[in-house]
Amino acid sequence: MKKFLKDVLKRMAVTLVSTILFLLISLFLFEAIFSALLDKDKPEAVKGSYLVLDLSMNLTDRPSELSLEDITKEAITDERKPPSFHLKEVLDAIEKAQTDPKITGIFVKGSFRPDAYGCGYSAIHELIQGLKDFKKTEKRILGFFSAPSQLDYLVYSICDELHMNPSGTLILNGLANEQVFFGEAFERYGVGVQVVRVGEFKGAVEPFISTQFSEENRMQIARLLELRWTNYLNTISLHRGIEKEELVMEQNQTFLFSPESCKEKGLIDFITPHGKMLDTLLKLGVEDEDSEEYAHVDLIDYVDRSSSTVEKDSSPEIVEAKLALVYIEGTIVEGGGDDGSTVGGDEIAQRIREIARDDDYKAIILRVNSPGGSVSGSDAILSELSRARAGGLPIVVSMGSVAASGGYWVAMDSDRIFAHEQTITGSIGVFGLLPNVKDLMKNFSLHWDVVKTHQSADLMGVSRPKTSDELSIVQQYVGRIYDRFINLVSSNRDINASRVAEIAQGRVWMGVDALELGLIDELGGLKEAIAHGVALSGVDEYEIVEFPALRNPMDTITEIFDVQSFRMNGSAHDSPFLRTVKEMKGFIKQIESLNDPRHSYSILPWYRGGFGFLQ
Repeated sequence: MKKFLKDVLKRMAVTLVSTILFLLISLFLFEAIFSALLDKDKPEAVKGSYLVLDLSMNLTDRPSELSLEDITKEAITDERKPPSFHLKEVLDAIEKAQTDPKITGIFVKGSFRPDAYGCGYSAIHELIQGLKDFKKTEKRILGFFSAPSQLDYLVYSICDELHMNPSGTLILNGLANEQVFFGEAFERYGVGVQVVRVGEFKGAVEPFISTQFSEENRMQIARLLELRWTNYLNTISLHRGIEKEELVMEQNQTFLFSPESCKEKGLIDFITPHGKMLDTLLKLGVEDEDSEEYAHVDLIDYVDRSSSTVEKDSSPEIVEAKLALVYIEGTIVEGGGDDGSTVGGDEIAQRIREIARDDDYKAIILRVNSPGGSVSGSDAILSELSRARAGGLPIVVSMGSVAASGGYWVAMDSDRIFAHEQTITGSIGVFGLLPNVKDLMKNFSLHWDVVKTHQSADLMGVSRPKTSDELSIVQQYVGRIYDRFINLVSSNRDINASRVAEIAQGRVWMGVDALELGLIDELGGLKEAIAHGVALSGVDEYEIVEFPALRNPMDTITEIFDVQSFRMNGSAHDSPFLRTVKEMKGFIKQIESLNDPRHSYSILPWYRGGFGFLQ
């Protein structure tokens, strides 16, 4: 017995010493990382510098998180991966550059790296508007590319002077929307999916039960793509001073343009090797003494990444009035979480509740970039917004690239709704999804058994298909939710319920159509929504506080033990095979996000951040 206790104590001592050594080494490593991060001075612009807008980013609506992997790699190797920027900080940086005497112009390069719901079409247009405002000064915008995507070229087209690499290509091959359909695979492998739904446009459930788009869904997607492509061509034509009919004719003849044909047709201004481009920038700007190249400052070093910004004519004194800028980006799910891909209804509701309790907040601007999701998650958000508004807090909604289904639901109790003309919205519809894996289990000689107090006690389980009586009851439940959705729109948008029923049916609309139908109040972006929120708040001096706030390295490292996984970001030019794998992974993740306790959803599963633009 004594020998046993001695052995146990010895093992405990070894474990304790190992733990202490591990903690000491970890603290030493963290100190090294912090020192590398904090001692690293940000490069500052000198007079005559260019602000480099590198499009090699994921442009999101909400502030992005920093992973431990990213900051450790940057500290140790001094390498940076393509960053994520959120729209407001980029627009603020461009606005700051307008009046910064050290900035002589903007240099655009690189290619977008879309991820999740980032790089949405409407957000790109808001970025372009910021660049247009910059051009109102005497400062110029220069661009250089080799093989841009169509989404990239939309931004490049605004440049005063556009250069193309002699070995580059430009592809203008139109828009498409690809969707993975699991209906046959589910059937083959024994996964049953029972659906209850309301509305003529039933596209939300098709990926789970079919092998292709229905005619109704194909029609509405074709309409969205047609409107978007028309807008794209109009924008390019306006920026480049080319007749749209001429551009359409050229695009019909070929979709791949060489540098020579681009210059001939006015799509670019100069064919320039990369080295000569650097010489041009040096000639137009000033020389950096250290690098002997053109003086510049990267966007990552120029943006203001403080937690909030003071607006208008505020004094140096503490500003007590605050405006809350609350982001909803990603599929709305039941519960918590918020990573830009999915967002928990309870998480957002809690933030709104805390804002409403703080008397310093004078208005809420809700920025929505979501295709919807869980009905209960969406309703949790709307409930808190309604309480806040009833308590006297103005609510202004800014719709991003998509605010459909549940993303439209949350906007209902607000003072004003802004959307871009290309915002995808509406999709006023509800469906119930009831999967079961009974046949799949049989294929592996696995069988279910259950003991229950009621014949439908296991209704929300996945062990069996539902009976016709059960489906009828669930159909009634989904119908009631749909009726509530209709009434919410009718009462808050002041539209007759029968008229709402006509334009609902799960159908999706562009912002320009939504304005005509009365589903939104005004065409505009985040800046317009903030300005309206300020007007409603009645304050002259205020501070904008973003939820979630931008996380810094300290925030990330303090949550090191909560790190669950590292995400791998693909390049903007993944192969078709890798794109297909990513699409399937994204769709599977979306299936995992369908966690509504009543299996009721209002969502567009076929929407992606770069809808229409296949990179």
